[in-house]
Amino acid sequence: MKIRERLNLAAGILFTLILGTLLHFTYHWSGENPFVALFSPVNESVWEHLKLLFFPVLLYTFFEIIVLYKGSGHFLTSRLLAVCMGMFFIVSSFFTYTGLFGQDFFVLDILIFVFSVLLTFLLSRYLEVRWPGLTLPLLAGYALLILLVICFFSFSFSPPELPLFTPPA
Repeated sequence: MKIRERLNLAAGILFTLILGTLLHFTYHWSGENPFVALFSPVNESVWEHLKLLFFPVLLYTFFEIIVLYKGSGHFLTSRLLAVCMGMFFIVSSFFTYTGLFGQDFFVLDILIFVFSVLLTFLLSRYLEVRWPGLTLPLLAGYALLILLVICFFSFSFSPPELPLFTPPA
């Protein structure tokens, strides 16, 4: 991997870790502003905590598309699949360990977040390099991103009554 690509990968990971951590607190810092609620967790549900990964990755992806000219369908497909895998890892890990232990642990939650960020960026890079044929049409990639954003926005204010959207007791 070239030095520039390594720096970009490290920058994406660091950016997501820092912004994701800050987003955890911004809803309360804003006085529970409804606009901030679109991008920050409004409660402790697993769904709301997926925002900590998704929105920083989305923002960094836009940076890469605009500034680094990585606007191909292949890049977007790789990143979209990787962020979905990162979010799946958060959901499956949280429910697995809380199911085994009967409670959640703050340290494990942080480790799951850190690992999901690493998984997202490393998998994205792997798919981009190793699977060049893995490409959605560019419009389809953007449509899926918009669909995810709509889900995050709408479920922040009107979550379904499912365990994924319910804060742990």
